Amino acid sequence: MTDVKRYYTSLETRLGNWLLFNGRAHLGLYPASTWWPFPIRRALLAMEDHMYQSLKLSPGARVLDAGCGDGQVAIAFARRGLRVHAVDVLLEQVQRARQNVARVLGEGETTMTVRQDDYHRLETVDEGSLDGIYTIETLVHARDLPAVLEEFRRVLKPGGRVALYEYDHWAQTADTMALEREKVRRYGAIASDSEEASGLARVLADAGFEDVRETDLTRNVRPLLRVLAWICYVPCIIVVALGMEASFINTVAVVVNYRSGWRYLAVTGSKPV
Repeated sequence: MTDVKRYYTSLETRLGNWLLFNGRAHLGLYPASTWWPFPIRRALLAMEDHMYQSLKLSPGARVLDAGCGDGQVAIAFARRGLRVHAVDVLLEQVQRARQNVARVLGEGETTMTVRQDDYHRLETVDEGSLDGIYTIETLVHARDLPAVLEEFRRVLKPGGRVALYEYDHWAQTADTMALEREKVRRYGAIASDSEEASGLARVLADAGFEDVRETDLTRNVRPLLRVLAWICYVPCIIVVALGMEASFINTVAVVVNYRSGWRYLAVTGSKPV
């Protein structure tokens, strides 16, 4: 948790999330032919809608946002009729999310709850109580991915859905940028992929989920990544030359991710009935 806290409370991460994403700390979904990705709000909402549709749940269903950040995605889903239980391992994020809930949904809102919790061992969720679970660029911080997916399976009802929108850093790739990628993992609080090299979809299936499907959204997030990689290329060279990756890891990560061909996937599945 220390590494995750260090990453999310760093000045670079906080400024980037505020200036670029207005707190919605995830990539946007674009038509693959998009040349200029700004403004990005429409693409951010399109990604959230894609995830909402992939859950295949009706209004009133109870879902878990595992790693809610400042709560904006969870709030959007609550406004669409889902009953959202949002959790984050960082108290600062939980406090921010609660403030946003009160501001957007109003004091005393009952369709959404926000708690501090760790998705490795969920203490605020009862066994078999959820209709769905989603993550969006937070599962990469899992120290033990199979254990997290087993925990998801435990708290889902039979037939419950999962939707995982993540960089597929677990897949084994021929890597010519191994040193740079290792620094991105270390300073970006991304767990090692040495044990789960078969890819997220396979790990989900191995955890006992069925109807596992993988949708490659790489071409749809690339318009923004491409422009950011251009912008950050020279700063990245300077940061690496000065050995300052720990302070500016997002600058390095966007270039490394784009050049090394990381994929962005939507992986869905269901708990057996």
